[in-house]
Amino acid sequence: GIPNACIACFLVAAASGRAAAFASLALPCPRFAAHQQQRRVHSTSAHTSQKSSPSDAQQAALERQRQQPPQQQQQWAKHALLISSFSDGVVNSPDASSYLKLGLAKSLAAEQSRITEDQVRESVLFSPCAGPSIDLLNDLEDVDNVISSLSQSTAAMDISHMERKADDVLKQLQLSSGDSDPMYCRILYIPTAMYALNPDSKNTPGKQRQRARADGKKRRTQVVNHVQDMLGDNVAVLACTLDFDDGSIKQPVGSNDADLFPSDGKEAFSSWRPHLIYVEGGNTFWLQHCMDKGDWTTDLVSACAGPDAYAVYCGKSAGAIVAGSMVDTATWKGWDDPTVVPGRAAYEDWAGYRGLGFAGEAAVFPHMDDVWEELVGEKKSQLGDGSTVYCLREWEACCIDGDTEELFVVSGEHY
Repeated sequence: GIPNACIACFLVAAASGRAAAFASLALPCPRFAAHQQQRRVHSTSAHTSQKSSPSDAQQAALERQRQQPPQQQQQWAKHALLISSFSDGVVNSPDASSYLKLGLAKSLAAEQSRITEDQVRESVLFSPCAGPSIDLLNDLEDVDNVISSLSQSTAAMDISHMERKADDVLKQLQLSSGDSDPMYCRILYIPTAMYALNPDSKNTPGKQRQRARADGKKRRTQVVNHVQDMLGDNVAVLACTLDFDDGSIKQPVGSNDADLFPSDGKEAFSSWRPHLIYVEGGNTFWLQHCMDKGDWTTDLVSACAGPDAYAVYCGKSAGAIVAGSMVDTATWKGWDDPTVVPGRAAYEDWAGYRGLGFAGEAAVFPHMDDVWEELVGEKKSQLGDGSTVYCLREWEACCIDGDTEELFVVSGEHY
């Protein structure tokens, strides 16, 4: 009956006849309070955009921007990778792989810390006379110490340091979880951008969707296998596919137990809580349209940004563009067809369209190549001073550390 007080201290107060007063004050145990304070490390910042009086030429673009669905304030992703290619930018990149591994280790550690904290509370409620389990408190302290050691800026770490940190976290988690409870890494794979129909295709819509789903499953397998190789045999990988278009969950893999997977997309965010959210490439405009239609932006931001974020974000191509400060870069090459989105069939309709802002005020231009240098230079000059665009080649990955609001680009093998 004392939700905000440490039962151990309450028992001491009860022995002296001051239980009622203690409960009303809800004073925490110093040790437990220290844990709570240690875990409340928030990194917040206000992201503001420069405003100026628009010229006549800007009025139409501003009007289109006002017609966007309401969007919440952009926030840095807690831990993210933005890439052009998973095979070249992650699998063949030791630096990017280590950064992904470190992010997953952090996510797993944060989850284990929450689970152990809940177990401490349950141990008190189950046996109030005995107080909290000392073993569980020690486990909680061990996990929190590991998390605290990860507070250093990842931009300042070298590759070997990242590897050691990730391995230390995974080792400690295995010791804390023991042999009885398996440790799962959950991956939510989102191939919606691939599912956009091509109006010029000779195949029927049904055939196009069938091929897209088969292709998406193959790409997801590559992601799952790489994550499994990184984390080792002591961590079981569970994965399922979410389509933002209809919110459906399909193709669960990693276990035959249906209870280990969400029933729909909203449940995937609310209770399944994936450690990795992977947003596949394809048609950027269709992806953004489906995100808006199903209000998935709110779910992505809650999962990947802010002090309560629990998932690593990995965005490839279209998934990288929507994670940036603006979606305009999808119009630069003319690769993506905007006519798939009702009411926004022209590139001009996407001028000034805001992205998730997972990289602060930086936008992303994937699949950079020498042939695009002149075009990119022209487009960037039109954005004005203070605008940043990260042009990622196939073998590059933009790594985001939201705690320090830093990002850096690493390169994989290329010839």
